[in-house]
Amino acid sequence: MARIEATYAYGSVLVADSEELVVEIDRSQEKIERDGPQRGAVLTGFDGREVREVATVDLTPEGLLRAAGELAEMAQSGSKRWRGGGLPPGRAQGAATAVDLAQGAAPVAGPAPGADEVEFRTPLVRAPASVPLPEKLDLCRSHLRRGLGLDPRCFNALVVYQEQRQFKIFADRTGTMAQIITRVNSGCGVYISDGGPPRSDYIARGGTGGYELAVLPEHDWDELGQTLPALLGAERLEPGFYDVIASPAVGGLIAHESFGHGVETDMFLKDRARSRGYLGRPVGSPIVNLYDDPTYPGGYGTHFFDDEGQPAIPVQILKAGVFQGGLTDLYSATRLGLPRTSNGRRESFLRKAYARMTNTYFGPGADRLEDMIASIEQGVYLGRTLSGMEDPKGWGIQCEIGWGREIRKGRLTGRYFSPVGLTGYVPDLLSSVSMAGGEIALDSGYCGKGFKENVAVASGGPHVKARARLS
Repeated sequence: MARIEATYAYGSVLVADSEELVVEIDRSQEKIERDGPQRGAVLTGFDGREVREVATVDLTPEGLLRAAGELAEMAQSGSKRWRGGGLPPGRAQGAATAVDLAQGAAPVAGPAPGADEVEFRTPLVRAPASVPLPEKLDLCRSHLRRGLGLDPRCFNALVVYQEQRQFKIFADRTGTMAQIITRVNSGCGVYISDGGPPRSDYIARGGTGGYELAVLPEHDWDELGQTLPALLGAERLEPGFYDVIASPAVGGLIAHESFGHGVETDMFLKDRARSRGYLGRPVGSPIVNLYDDPTYPGGYGTHFFDDEGQPAIPVQILKAGVFQGGLTDLYSATRLGLPRTSNGRRESFLRKAYARMTNTYFGPGADRLEDMIASIEQGVYLGRTLSGMEDPKGWGIQCEIGWGREIRKGRLTGRYFSPVGLTGYVPDLLSSVSMAGGEIALDSGYCGKGFKENVAVASGGPHVKARARLS
């Protein structure tokens, strides 16, 4: 790496090795897909004005040295990927040697921890790799039978099991860090019909952890068994403004769409986020606290350091309704003079790092769910999430919700609505939040940056009472 150190003020190397298993089962077929292992490295150089990168799948010392030479030649020829301003904050300038990195790049373990080397691993009760594939298939088949048996009118179910292992090494002159992250996601969607239009609902569980996350909880099955038959009589909701109670999943979707994408600060550079002009200003009610926390125990978006070597730290985006600051990657933090957060994330070593969410959620309050329901004369409890979209420039959101349940005179009724749309202007919606529960739950999934650049994320929070426009 001598040529890079002579050419760039700052250099780094990220080595990534990932593999994934996905099992899908319904009444007609069973499908097993393996992806990986995918291994490669990206070398980054920053000369104080421009950032350049070279990716390679050759992890031998010779291959990494060739990539380092290409990166040095890019600086000499003036080729560039993007322009920066000033030296990057955070980790010190310099780069690790390619030979040292190659020696630590084995896919099963990181380098031995030393004075300048740190290794992290996801805590596991049972490593997914230690579980035979037939046992995983048997679990999925049992979930399928359980789903189909919830009601005689259930005509199909789709069971999905996913496990992912990511091993990464990041190195610059300050030292070397390694992390092994294991994620498990399990779910069952069930379809029901009584001769009319089919309805569906699902349950899911996921996070960073081991095979223990694959078993779907009993209370989720019980709720699914109650909801599916009720959805057969579901109606469309009369459009208008309603007092609502958002489930943790729906509240998380609102958090994700409103103050997730809207405060990824690479959007500030493109002048595509209205939130940039609201720093230090109230944008929600005083009980609204919102976080993005890559250290959240077991969260699907949890990591120990991001893909640019920034150690994971929690970020409070909203404090008592006031916008505190956004989510940064190395480039946006440098250009905007903002503190670095651990949000510089790549879909793979072949893709650019962007400012991306991790675990985004509303903070807890002090209210009980039963008191929240009792406070509503006429409203809707919002249950399962389907999808969401955001407009950071206009600060509008649009959420599709699987079902809502009527609240009348302080009680939940047996009347269901499906599907339900929620739209609104973010500050208006968040300013209407008047109650928040004390228990937090997070969902798991993946999020794209403009329908690409997928990374693992989680969202959630407590139950939240607000006023929203529904349709």
